Amino acid sequence: MKDCLYIDNHILVVGKDHNISLSDLKERVKEDLKKENQKNSFVEQINPLSSLASGIVVFALSSKAKDRLAKQIEDKTFSQRFFAVCVGTPKDKNNIFQEEQKQYVMLNQKSKKLELVPMLYANAIEISNRYKILESLDKISLVEIFGGLAHEDEIRFFMSNLKSSIFGDKLYEGDTLAKDTNLALSLVEVRFVHPITNKNLVFEYYPNTDKKPWSFFDVKRFLKI
Repeated sequence: MKDCLYIDNHILVVGKDHNISLSDLKERVKEDLKKENQKNSFVEQINPLSSLASGIVVFALSSKAKDRLAKQIEDKTFSQRFFAVCVGTPKDKNNIFQEEQKQYVMLNQKSKKLELVPMLYANAIEISNRYKILESLDKISLVEIFGGLAHEDEIRFFMSNLKSSIFGDKLYEGDTLAKDTNLALSLVEVRFVHPITNKNLVFEYYPNTDKKPWSFFDVKRFLKI
């Protein structure tokens, strides 16, 4: 199976490139499992990752695995680590590792952007992320974002609010340096406990460093830190 990072009877972990929707990926996974004579027809996505971003996607191949992974997500023991190339450098660049920052947002239905709202605002969504600046160049920087199970829409807003939008992000004005480029956001690491064996699992994924803007950084070196 293409880009398969791990598979057993209960879970499947794959790497996804940009511009592949989760629905298309799920259908592809089902077809690949069928070709490999896997009788299991149960395939359920665990973590969210839109077509714009690249990175790791975890699928449950049994209902027991799905339920137990869902519990880890609820308990916040299922963790994700993103890398992003950002325009400029986040405003708090002197801190090596930021403390978790909690914000409350809502989706503006007209602009399709997340916007800050008061904590007690009806239907407000709490988001919390931490970030670390790995390397800064003249006009771009490589940033690590750790946010539990944060959706990348929240991360895109989070970085934009720090005045350092993600490279290629048309929605949040991150395309000022180059037009029609992929969103430079990748889910590079996922950690969770195997739902059946209880073993601690860690999976890594490398974005395509042959393409700009990733090619300006030694991503693999930072991923090992």
